Amino acid sequence: MNLSLSHTYSVSDLIQTLIISITTTTITPQSEPSSSVTDMSSSQGYHHRLGKRERLINPMKLPPPSSLPKNNQPIPIVGVTTTTTTIMSESLLPLPFLPDELVVEILSRLPVKSLMQFRCVCKSWLSLISDPYFMKKHLHLSSTHFTPHHRIILSATTAEFHLKSCSVSSLFNDPSTVCEDLNYPVKNKFRHDGIVGSCNGLLCFAIKGDCVLLWNPSIRVSKKSPPLGNNWRPGCFTAFGLGYDHVNEDYKVVAVFCDPNQFFSECKVKVYSMASHCWRKIQHFPHGFSPYQNSGKFVSGTLNWAANHYVGSSSLWVIVSLDLHKETYREVLPPYYEKEDCSTPTLGVLRGSLCMNYDYRKTHFVVWMMKDYGVRESWVKLVTIPYLPNPEDFSYSGPYYISENGEVLLMFEFDLILYDPRDNSFKYPRIESGKGWFDAEVYVETMVSPMKH
Repeated sequence: MNLSLSHTYSVSDLIQTLIISITTTTITPQSEPSSSVTDMSSSQGYHHRLGKRERLINPMKLPPPSSLPKNNQPIPIVGVTTTTTTIMSESLLPLPFLPDELVVEILSRLPVKSLMQFRCVCKSWLSLISDPYFMKKHLHLSSTHFTPHHRIILSATTAEFHLKSCSVSSLFNDPSTVCEDLNYPVKNKFRHDGIVGSCNGLLCFAIKGDCVLLWNPSIRVSKKSPPLGNNWRPGCFTAFGLGYDHVNEDYKVVAVFCDPNQFFSECKVKVYSMASHCWRKIQHFPHGFSPYQNSGKFVSGTLNWAANHYVGSSSLWVIVSLDLHKETYREVLPPYYEKEDCSTPTLGVLRGSLCMNYDYRKTHFVVWMMKDYGVRESWVKLVTIPYLPNPEDFSYSGPYYISENGEVLLMFEFDLILYDPRDNSFKYPRIESGKGWFDAEVYVETMVSPMKH
């Protein structure tokens, strides 16, 4: 079986290839020269080519070179019965040994659920799948746009805090989507924790505005931060943000604590490092600036907040950006847009780029995208979504995702909807055993653990 990864293969094709390579019980060497000395040399050379790295990735237990059979007899694999060998020999043609590089390429394209199961195949596969290099490779491939590894987490509008998850591609392509119930690690039956954001498969939740939970629902591993310890009073609020410091290879949560009770007070800022598992103070939020959007948006190594800049008795809308490595602030300029006829903008992220969204005269929902981060001239108007007649007091939330053909996933009146700009049509994805959503966040299935850095 030839597998060229320059073409697109389904998950089932990749898994089938691996299963066949594992369960193949005979390896027929190439035609042997007549000399017995050459036979032994060839057998030793074949065994040597397996190498330490190949034996790590290909879980086949081969006998030592001295016991390799001759005369083109099948090589038995330990742990496989004679009956199985006979059946497999009759039903399958011998397959060549899969190179270790090809096995890595196949495994790194599989969903996390399959990898979690494949860890139990043998110790060598457990070691491989847990290897940091492999996890980074899998993360890179999974994070590519339009892959089946993207999911959306939904917070239900029920009295009890209930979370569900479903495939993003299923919402766009299938007539009906099956949701998976998620077992939230913190037992807070009647308290709805806010979704701060996602980064490389990690989800961040704000708990009572005093600490955060980092959770990878794909591998079911979580970690809770220590308390912030701020002097909270009625009216105070904390705006969080989750991002990745690629220089230090560390995930960071930033907490901006604002106290409106103190006139002209600066917003205090603390950073939680996943590596050190502690909060530390950094430079205050820029003087005179206050975030009004609870979640900072992670783009290009920075966290970005929609904020108000108070100048005398008036305020201006601005974007405040924090570099997660340097831990310095700057202002990102918005596009030139119709400020007088628009609602206060909010920020989002689509295809890894910073987005700005607002209502225009309550007739349209406008989305801008900054294609080159930090360059004002790179803002482009991505899509303008009309409101249906009589929108009442509801506004669109999101957008959460945009498909390859331009369809936009967003929320209106506690329901997910799809807007197709090609014909200005709307669709309501059907979600089995679920309706009415309070909050949503798109994340990617990865092996990244909040317990490691």
